[in-house]
Amino acid sequence: MHNISTLEREHIEQLSGGRIASVVEIDGEPVRLIASARRKKTISAAFREGMVELSVPLLMRDEDIVVSARSLIAKVKSRRQAAERLPSNPELYARALHLARVWLDNEVQPTSVVWTDRQRKTWGTCKPTTGEIRISTMLQGMPQWVVDSVVIHELAHLKYADHGQEFQDFTRRYPRTAEADAFLLGVVFAQQRDQDEPFPEAVD
Repeated sequence: MHNISTLEREHIEQLSGGRIASVVEIDGEPVRLIASARRKKTISAAFREGMVELSVPLLMRDEDIVVSARSLIAKVKSRRQAAERLPSNPELYARALHLARVWLDNEVQPTSVVWTDRQRKTWGTCKPTTGEIRISTMLQGMPQWVVDSVVIHELAHLKYADHGQEFQDFTRRYPRTAEADAFLLGVVFAQQRDQDEPFPEAVD
């Protein structure tokens, strides 16, 4: 077992919002730590950029990080393995990989990308812990560049959990993001006016 007295931090990087990123080794496995002064007690885990990423309080003791990390890492791996067994729409998945390669420098990689007709409030959803992305079938028939923008948005959530500035900068690598957002807002307005039916308000 890993000596939990101290963690040796490498590749230390200062992020926005006073967060500090580093890479440590826990039980022989590289883990990315994102330490934040805003986070007081809770610790969360996700799989991003090929490794487990832990978000921890800045002042959390190393031994507490390791103890909490062991169970969280196991859960993340279990969820990812389950997601990899899910069926993925081959064409949509291939499109997502293409977009990640062309616009996002392959910094993110989904495990599954599927169409779903169960989403009525958002155009897309992403589970960073498993790498699974779902895209609403309501987008089918819309221009490809609009669908691409939604896929880019969900791919970005594999790296950034919120919609902060880093997330916005990442999605805007795709040059038609603002145009697609305006298009979808127009669709929402038209649907609500003409049919008085609820439609997705935004991409989540």
